[in-house]
Amino acid sequence: MFKMKEKKHKNKSHEPKELKSKKKAHIINSSSSSNSDSEQWVEKESSIVQKETREDWMAMTGLLKTYSKQDIKPPRDVKKKNGIDSYNPSTSSRELNPYWKDGGSGLPQTPESFRKARPFLKPSEEDDYYTRSSRGHKSDYHHSKQYENRSPSKAEQTLYQNRGSSKWKKNESLNQTERKSQEQKTNVEKHSEPTVSHSKCKDTVESKYLTDDKMNKLAAKIVKAEIMGNVKLANELKEKLETAREYRKQNPDAGQEEDNEGIMLISTNKKGNAMPLTQLKRGVAKNGDGKRKAETHVSGERAKYFGNDDKYNLAQMFQQEKYGNNYDDEAELAKIASKSKNPNDDLADIFMDHISKNRDDAKECQNERQKSINEHIRIERSLEGCEYCIDSKNMVKHMMISCGNKVYLALPSKQSLVKDHCLITTLQHSLCVTSLDEDVWEEILNYRKALTHFFNSQNKDVVFYETASRLHKYPHMIINCVPLPRDVGDTAPIYFKKGLLECEAEWSMNKKVVDLKGKSIRKGIPKGLPYFWVDFGMDPGFAHVIEDQQLFPKTFAEEIIAGILDLDHRAWKNPQREYGDVQRKKVLEFINGWKPFDPVKK
Repeated sequence: MFKMKEKKHKNKSHEPKELKSKKKAHIINSSSSSNSDSEQWVEKESSIVQKETREDWMAMTGLLKTYSKQDIKPPRDVKKKNGIDSYNPSTSSRELNPYWKDGGSGLPQTPESFRKARPFLKPSEEDDYYTRSSRGHKSDYHHSKQYENRSPSKAEQTLYQNRGSSKWKKNESLNQTERKSQEQKTNVEKHSEPTVSHSKCKDTVESKYLTDDKMNKLAAKIVKAEIMGNVKLANELKEKLETAREYRKQNPDAGQEEDNEGIMLISTNKKGNAMPLTQLKRGVAKNGDGKRKAETHVSGERAKYFGNDDKYNLAQMFQQEKYGNNYDDEAELAKIASKSKNPNDDLADIFMDHISKNRDDAKECQNERQKSINEHIRIERSLEGCEYCIDSKNMVKHMMISCGNKVYLALPSKQSLVKDHCLITTLQHSLCVTSLDEDVWEEILNYRKALTHFFNSQNKDVVFYETASRLHKYPHMIINCVPLPRDVGDTAPIYFKKGLLECEAEWSMNKKVVDLKGKSIRKGIPKGLPYFWVDFGMDPGFAHVIEDQQLFPKTFAEEIIAGILDLDHRAWKNPQREYGDVQRKKVLEFINGWKPFDPVKK
């Protein structure tokens, strides 16, 4: 029995302590009071369980930060809102409105009659200055009368202030304005009556036709009138727009005259020849393969080879060959060769197929017109930024020394290569000397003679040179005039000839040095080619056709002159721009010696 009890105790060892204490009390009571019939339960007093707390050194509440960044710095929106709410213009030192000071309301103190808002009257299209001024005077007088009835003591003061500010002229001018306003009213009434005059009929015909831009503006006015609630004006504008549309449907060619009166397009070919652009032409009928419908045989005999044999006469063909700019031999050959699919075709067969096909004349004219428009845009851009055109805003006019009919003499706005370095150029925008007219060239020769005598009086020689390159960018023609000492001027032709022989590539298509003895540059170089030429005083010099504009330097002559005179490279390579007193001093020094030789004053 004892062993069994031990086993039971061993099995119950894992029970909770409270249950064990209850059972022990139950066993004791049962053994002591065996004679009693009822059993008594005695519970053990439960002990209060205390929560575990950390030690003080682990908490360290006084050493670590327990707040975030938002607690220190509030958000921007809240700060801005608080600043706006707390802003008081009457006490702020940054407030610029003087009417907030001394407890003001921010508005000027004016009589009550002027504080009342007047109704806004939209001015009509027929109103002018006089009618508007008369209306303003009447409204001012009316308001002053109302104020007089309210407070007679201050009426004269307000009337004087109000009318005196707007009517500062004499009474005669006021009477004239009233008369003119009455005359205009009577004229408006007269014009409103139906009249049959030639001028009015012409105006009505012109008013019926509206361009696309005007119609778009009219439609915008209609939308604006509908938004503003002006139904009457919107209906009138709609009727005007409908009549313009109907007139354009009935007369489709009505606006061509206005379009043609704009800008006359000029076509320029690769040789520099310019002529007005012809009107567009309409195309002819084509077959499915793009060939013309033309009869080449009549009664079994060949009458013509191609469809356009009888389209142009000999004079028209000569004009197209000389002045036409829509045909480029090299570009056309490359285009035809690239499109050839049969490698066995001969060159003649390739051209034969191309000629036999129909060329759309309207399309060619349209392409030529687009080229002329692009060319016109490029010319306008170059003219706007030109520093030597007399009408340009970028021209430095105080550097001009002498001005003739077509040519003027000026000093460079940048640092001069040597002292008394000057420029000869044209008043109008010209590309190069070879494209000038005869009268312009004669005036240039007169300036050259005068400059040669001017520098000879100082015991100096002078070199005239021009670099005409990149003509597709439409540069302004400039002839540089550089004086040289007498001993250096005698050897200058040798340096320039040697430099021209060594410039660009070793092999060239054209002659490297063109001697200008017995002829001028206008006869020595063909028109339209880029070139460089140099003359020594009135003696002829040399010319050179520029084949590769990338290899030929822009400062070719400046480099040679700087090498002869042993100048610093900063004098010819990107010279600095001069301003103010430096330019004025340079001009005055040149004018003092130039006055006796000026060809304009002789």
